[in-house]
Formats: sequence, C-alpha cells, structure tokens
Amino acid sequence: MNIFKKRKDKQKEADKLMVQNRDQIAKALEALFAEGYIDRKKLYLENFIRGLVFSAGTVIGATIVVALLIWFLSLFDSIPLVGPFFENTRETIQKSETVR
Repeated sequence: MNIFKKRKDKQKEADKLMVQNRDQIAKALEALFAEGYIDRKKLYLENFIRGLVFSAGTVIGATIVVALLIWFLSLFDSIPLVGPFFENTRETIQKSETVR
C-alpha cells in the first residue's frame, strides 16, 4: 500500500508542476503578444497550415494502413465468413488494375 501512496504523491506533485509550467508559459506568451514580438496573424496562419498538413498526413497514413491491412487479410480468403468478403475485395482491386 505504501508504494501506491508514494505514486499518488508523485503524480500530484507532477500535476502541480505541470499546472505551474502551463501558467508560466501562458504569461510569457501574453507578454510576447503584448510587446508585439509575435504577430498574431502570422501565428494563426502558421498554425492553420500546420493543422492542414497534419490532417492530410493523418488521412494518407490511415489510407496506407487500411490498404495494407486489407491486403494482409485478403491472403486469408479461405477463412469461412470472412473469406468471401476479402475475395470480393480482391476481385474489385484486380478489376481496377485492368481498367488502367
């Protein structure tokens, strides 16, 4: 029981430090904005573009992972119930390859 209490105490200390750090960072950013060192429009534009790139990367990565998963599972077309689904998927992929 002593170990769990120590862990909780350490976690509470870490949470307090995180809140303090967050507050200090927020105050520092407010000071930078107030002094004019950071241009808000530029910051918002950069963050917007970063969000677009992040989301595009996520979509592309998820597409690749799903494609690899479907390809891997299509190797198991002899499994009952799942096999016909993946056989249809394989046929669809093969048809799209012949169209090109």
